[in-house]
Amino acid sequence: MMDGRRLFSSKNIREQNLQLVREALHDEQVCTSSKLKELTGLSVVTLNKILSLLIAKGEVIDAGKASIVNGRPATAYRFNEMNKLMLILSVYKRSGHKYVGYSIHNLFGECLERKEELIEDNESVQTNYLKEGMEHYIARYNKISVIGISMPSDDVGGRVGSALRHDSQSKRLSSHLTKQFNIPVFFETDINAATLGCYKRCKNQEYVSGIILVPGKIPCCGFCYNGSVLRGKDGMSGEIRYFPMYNDIGVLPIESMQADDLTIRTIRAVMCVLNPGYMAIYSENIKPGLIERLRKQLATAAEEALLPKIEITENLREDSVSGMISLCLERLKRSL
Repeated sequence: MMDGRRLFSSKNIREQNLQLVREALHDEQVCTSSKLKELTGLSVVTLNKILSLLIAKGEVIDAGKASIVNGRPATAYRFNEMNKLMLILSVYKRSGHKYVGYSIHNLFGECLERKEELIEDNESVQTNYLKEGMEHYIARYNKISVIGISMPSDDVGGRVGSALRHDSQSKRLSSHLTKQFNIPVFFETDINAATLGCYKRCKNQEYVSGIILVPGKIPCCGFCYNGSVLRGKDGMSGEIRYFPMYNDIGVLPIESMQADDLTIRTIRAVMCVLNPGYMAIYSENIKPGLIERLRKQLATAAEEALLPKIEITENLREDSVSGMISLCLERLKRSL
């Protein structure tokens, strides 16, 4: 029994040390062993063993000699950002049309290829179209090691939509695609991914909220706290279409004045309940001057104190892809 525990403990320590070196090299990109020793606290002997293993696995590349000020040249090591690749599919709506964006990224998050295509707003056609797209890129990039798919929140329903919820049906669809391609596949809502992407580009913001507010469409909201997406029971959260002021209709009105009024009420409700420090509002056609009109409706000093920094942007896809990169990297890290 004791030998088994020791073996288990030794394996855990080795995996922890491997991850320490991986993360240090990923952050530094190119690093000498002396710098790695400083960053990880590991001994030279342990580092040499780990580096040899990572080089053999293709995760690290010997980068030759690096010049050191007032010292002899030292062997440098480079993180191999091309050892594994990520395929990200982003389904999104723009100007009343639905598109799918494909992008290939390396382990630094750098985009190797990007393409968008118009698709039919039909679930069965959409599902087959996405499968064909995945097959196309898997055939071209044999290093793809994870596939992340972000979908509009109002696509909930049927096989594709159910995958946005982290329930048993979602797991079956993800498992089916994973088995079909022999590559891990996962789904996320566009607003959750975009909120995480917004968090990444906002410096020194602990709590970020993202809201999609497009007239004629279902509103949705995402929350990110300290770099983690917050989810409710069964993975569902941010269902702001069920706020009482939506009167069970669940969409932002088309009529400009009504849409503007409900937009302001929605923002006030989210900021008062959740108190985010930063709020990104994703919309194509909000009337100019929204923030000024919002400020005029704040009735008390307490509500004024709750007002976050607000950004109005059309860059849903960019933030969504950025968030999906983080989620893909997290899954690759867990699979090591």
